[in-house]
Amino acid sequence: MTRLGLQARQRAGPVMSARLRQAVSLLAQSNQELLGTLTALAETNPLLIVTPPSLDPSSYPAPFPSPFPAPPERRDAQSREETGEYEDGALPGPDARSHGRADTVPDAEGRASGVAPSAPSLEAVMAGQIALAFSDSDDRRIALALLSALDESGRLSSPPAALAAECGASGERLDAIRRIMMQFDPVGCFALTLEECLAAQFREKNRYDPAVSCLLAHLDWLAKGEHLRLRKACQLDAGDYADLLAELRRCTPRPGAAFTPEPQTILPDLHVFPRDGRLVVRLDPRSWPRLEIDGALYARLLQGNDVDRGYAREKKEEAEATLHAVEQRARSILLVGGAIVRHQARFLQDGESELRRLTLRDVAERTGLHESTVSRLTATRFIGTPRGVLPLRRFFSSAPGQGHAPAVAVPDRDSNDAHDPGASPGESRRSAEDGTNETRLGAAAIQARIRRLILNETPENILSDEDVTRTLQASGIAIQRRTVAKYREALGIPGSARRRRDRKGLAG
Repeated sequence: MTRLGLQARQRAGPVMSARLRQAVSLLAQSNQELLGTLTALAETNPLLIVTPPSLDPSSYPAPFPSPFPAPPERRDAQSREETGEYEDGALPGPDARSHGRADTVPDAEGRASGVAPSAPSLEAVMAGQIALAFSDSDDRRIALALLSALDESGRLSSPPAALAAECGASGERLDAIRRIMMQFDPVGCFALTLEECLAAQFREKNRYDPAVSCLLAHLDWLAKGEHLRLRKACQLDAGDYADLLAELRRCTPRPGAAFTPEPQTILPDLHVFPRDGRLVVRLDPRSWPRLEIDGALYARLLQGNDVDRGYAREKKEEAEATLHAVEQRARSILLVGGAIVRHQARFLQDGESELRRLTLRDVAERTGLHESTVSRLTATRFIGTPRGVLPLRRFFSSAPGQGHAPAVAVPDRDSNDAHDPGASPGESRRSAEDGTNETRLGAAAIQARIRRLILNETPENILSDEDVTRTLQASGIAIQRRTVAKYREALGIPGSARRRRDRKGLAG
């Protein structure tokens, strides 16, 4: 018979204190979430003063210089203060200045906003045209029902029969109103099919003829690349067929998508910019809240009784812990951003084809942080670069392949790392063991090179996967044909036989 009981045991292990949990939580928060957290803490701690980020347009610095300057020759490693690889300092406040730039739009009172104003919605545009096109109240009611069934691409998401039953109208009347609305701007909305949408756009240009009708009726042939078969069905020569395809490309298959509101403008956490031939990484103070401790209030509380003094010391201790956590968060973000930029300097200079292999573990070894900390810091962070605002995760890539191009835009680590206060032992060992400046290209870089090779091929020399593999291997990338085929398919590029057939069909 089983006997149940309790037994007490002692076991040693790490304990997550409340302050440590708070620090870990702040690492994963965006600056906007950080502002909310600090505001909530300030409501329970009178010594904390939280100032939201300043959006004064007069504080905005000049845009990035363009084009991106060529990197200098490799220099001996110096300290960050000497090389300007990144800049550190006190937690940024409203009066700080940044060398970055974010797209901001003045609001009604002339203040700059980090969020771009929303574009007119498709519903608002169509509602205005409905009011002008239909004077009868029943017609307007049917038209508004059609508008409510419109999806984001501009087509009807419900069958006309169901809409007619819902409105209590005949199918013929609803279809007549729908055809009128298909000529609204943008033309082609309220169509039921892609063929009907494109046909409305050709009719609006007075270009709808039997050849166009045949082309739209066999869009599946076009999708399969059967150009010769389609050209014969349309009874066109090679020149007229090419002109017709050019007109088709100028049509909009999803006319309603043009009215999809633009995504909100993102203020980056970091900025990277060239200065004196080097890359500088700096925090963007416009997105950072400012945190201070009210020393005057603390002094007044110390003049009170014992309860007041105890309360003051307790709240000051909490405020200092919060301030330290926020400052440590800022320095960790700056440290990780600097390591990423140093590693991917050629990507910033030359583009996608130079994106080197980089993983969270690599950054953790270079910065001395834990891999989970690097993951939290890069999950929601953005960096402003001469190539636009990019998420930090955009710089990570892993794939087989060895490149031979040195990363010279920012000096790499060498034996002088001991003079760098931010160099970790793991990073120094990595540099000493490598002994070279060779890089491993990431998947995105290899895909970009495959895309470029195929785009530059000629009709007389269509590259097979084997040809692409040999070209990449000749440039120093260790890659197999099956990997090339996988990357090509991921890019949506058809095989060499299909591309050769398409070229022949277009050439007649």
